Amino acid sequence: MPRPLSPNTPLLSLCCFLLTSTPVVAQLPPLTVPKGLFRLDLGGRLENWDQAFFDGAKRNAAGDFLRDPATGSWLPALGEVERRLRALTGGPGYSLSLGRTTGSMLVNVGTESIGAAYGLTRRLTLFGTIPIVRVRVQDSITVDSTAATAGFNPANPLFGTANGSAQTAGFFTQLHAILASLSSFIAAGQYDNDPARKALAQATLARGNALATSLQPLLVDSPFLPIVGTPGAVGLTVSIDSLRTALVAVDQNFRVAGSPALPTVGISQSGLEDFATNPDGSVVAQPFQPPILRSIGDIEVGAAYTWLDHRPAQGLVVRSVLQGTVRLRTGKLGQADDLFDLATGDRQPDVQGDLVTDLGAGKLGARITARYVLQLPGRQQRRLTPPDQPIAPANTLAAVQRDPGEIVEGSLEPYARIAPHFALVAGVRHWRKGSDKYSYAPNQDSIPGTTPDVLALGSRENGTVLSAALSFVHDGARLDGRRGMPIDAVLRGELVVGSSQGRVPVRQSISLILRLYRKMF
Repeated sequence: MPRPLSPNTPLLSLCCFLLTSTPVVAQLPPLTVPKGLFRLDLGGRLENWDQAFFDGAKRNAAGDFLRDPATGSWLPALGEVERRLRALTGGPGYSLSLGRTTGSMLVNVGTESIGAAYGLTRRLTLFGTIPIVRVRVQDSITVDSTAATAGFNPANPLFGTANGSAQTAGFFTQLHAILASLSSFIAAGQYDNDPARKALAQATLARGNALATSLQPLLVDSPFLPIVGTPGAVGLTVSIDSLRTALVAVDQNFRVAGSPALPTVGISQSGLEDFATNPDGSVVAQPFQPPILRSIGDIEVGAAYTWLDHRPAQGLVVRSVLQGTVRLRTGKLGQADDLFDLATGDRQPDVQGDLVTDLGAGKLGARITARYVLQLPGRQQRRLTPPDQPIAPANTLAAVQRDPGEIVEGSLEPYARIAPHFALVAGVRHWRKGSDKYSYAPNQDSIPGTTPDVLALGSRENGTVLSAALSFVHDGARLDGRRGMPIDAVLRGELVVGSSQGRVPVRQSISLILRLYRKMF
């Protein structure tokens, strides 16, 4: 703990003057530090959310994971099964569904920060802040398969069963054997005396080979198949039965007695996580419940310059500060294979400029802030699917260059002094952020079927925050006439109350900042 300042210190008098001579400076934390003084900044912030604005509509924070019905437009792996089924059956209207996904998500973020500032001159202050961020995500995502039309493929090596695999293998063994026999009969000239039958045999062989080739990736490799009795299953069965009929029309001995295994029920409540996290599957994601993450955030350094300081003995006080901040790429990004992981920082260089103006007269005053943030490009590892397809295949992973949209922000914080050292402060803040731009990083091969542009969907955003705070400023003067350490502190609560664009969490936060001053030299 820094030692108390001596009452004979000349710089202490200057500090006390700047902290107490006007209502504005006395009741809102000053941005600059008197020349030669050192300020220690200690901060803590707790924020949480379980809801978010999705283009203006407030929904569950896990909204990207919740679908009713959960079709192939949401889960790419299921969409691929749909495409194979439509191509094989010729039924463009077939749509598969796992039922509906349900769940919730609660995010807790705690930030501890330590910073320092030094008054280099009467008007210029240098500062820096190091944040330590702790992130915890609690989620529960399950599947209600009551209305499902698709389930796990019984013959799939990862998600099927031994009986299902044996049944489908038996079907293919019969089909391939009959097609081989038909091919050998045609080659041996068995149908040469009956041109019509020979033509039918040749057409059936070609059709059978094409169907067998199409059935293999659908009935064995696909993780999902239509449930027995659903339109997709009926269409698949009709395609197979049509070939059976054609084979028997060529020769009564060409009977395929077996059938491929199809699911009879949808996936279990935990089936979606089983599919996404299987290390040999197509997604290869981490478990849905991520571990608590604690890491350094984006370090900030900057300078503040008082360009206007108008403090008459009576009347309106005006004080304005230009502040520049550089945000370093020291935070930790979320992992591409962790579907619920959050970052501790943007991990890209930012340059932020603030114009902060304090106005005050008597017990009333206000702080007006205008902010512009230039976010510079940074490299990331991302899976190239839209944000509303969060369970992305592993083969879409790519190194990309992200050029974030610029941020423009304004805030108003009026205050009313309620005691010599205390003030109540209200606040409203609104921001707008432009769209991000993504491109492949150098030496990154393109990913078939997708582009980096899909990552920019929904990246343009805006939001409004309301706040209330209790401000405390003490110049160190004690009742017994001695002087101690000057202190200022702010306890603040904030709530995101609105957004009309983008994916904006409904953050609720409470923060505390404590700042201590002492002579440096």
